[in-house]
Amino acid sequence: MKRWRVPTTRRRIQWVMLGLTVAIGVQFTLWVTPHLAGRWPTVSRPPGVEAFLPIDGMLATRHLLSTGVVDEIHPAGLAIFLGICLMSAVVAKSFCSHVCPVGLVSELLGRLGIRAVGRTLTPPRWLDIPLRGLKYLLLGFFAWAVWYAMSPQEVVSFLDSPYARIVDAKMWRFFAPPSRLTVGVLGVLVVGSVLVRDLWCRYLCPYGALVGLLGRIAPLKVTRDPELCTDCHECTRVCPARLPVHGMTRVASVECTSCQDCVVACPVAGCLAVRPPLAVNRSRWLRPAVASAVAIGLYVAVVGGFRLAGHWHTSVSEAEYHRRLAEIDSPLYTHVGGQTMTEGE
Repeated sequence: MKRWRVPTTRRRIQWVMLGLTVAIGVQFTLWVTPHLAGRWPTVSRPPGVEAFLPIDGMLATRHLLSTGVVDEIHPAGLAIFLGICLMSAVVAKSFCSHVCPVGLVSELLGRLGIRAVGRTLTPPRWLDIPLRGLKYLLLGFFAWAVWYAMSPQEVVSFLDSPYARIVDAKMWRFFAPPSRLTVGVLGVLVVGSVLVRDLWCRYLCPYGALVGLLGRIAPLKVTRDPELCTDCHECTRVCPARLPVHGMTRVASVECTSCQDCVVACPVAGCLAVRPPLAVNRSRWLRPAVASAVAIGLYVAVVGGFRLAGHWHTSVSEAEYHRRLAEIDSPLYTHVGGQTMTEGE
């Protein structure tokens, strides 16, 4: 049984993000439900719901890089996507352990598994390695579709298409009310996460694959000072990514989320810490709270910058939403460029 010791600052941030996610979901539900029923809502549409449109964020990023123009249909989604990428490219893969609410839920389900049966299952190495490759296959497919299969003109056409204008509502309808397929898939993931720690995050999440690759270039990573190490293996025992931290000088694995559980577990101050490159001595290291503040600060800076620049609220008017959502089941909103689209992005 592994010990679960988590930096207090990071855990508080995760709970705040989970609460914010729930609040956004409730507000969006109160907004979209009246529109779908032909009534006018009494609340506004929360821009933060665009965080659940990562493919749209990837498309908007390509559009921004090729044209310098911010997508005004879902600008908040672009801001959140870029914020996530930046924080993970500076403090290695920190989105997963500091912002992602799914990561917290997955961790809580793993705790439930330990309390229920005394342990979580660990797939053997010969199975674990190929399973970890699944998320990279999913990321590769999305990257191919966004960056290769579509021309710049097709990206523009999609971002401004009728489907893309209400894709947030299409995504919502995939979960509310949930179909048997939705319930089945979520049920498998929940039960699987109770039995196997971080099942979704470790094996299936393409977002995790993306920020993991970005984390490879991150200047701030967990680093071990061999001169201070007592070889107690506490860091390895608590690592949620199952990395042999006790034998690594710089934890550069794509699986490391900079959660700093190992830093908290280490009995020697300064032996394990988030450090910049080439800093392996005690004179240059970040305390857990500081490292978390750097990661979150970068995310807030990007999102705040977009908001200050006026790129946060969608350009789709309430009247246009009302008209389009009334005909959401029309073929106009299930076909883009001659290809049938699913209701979940």
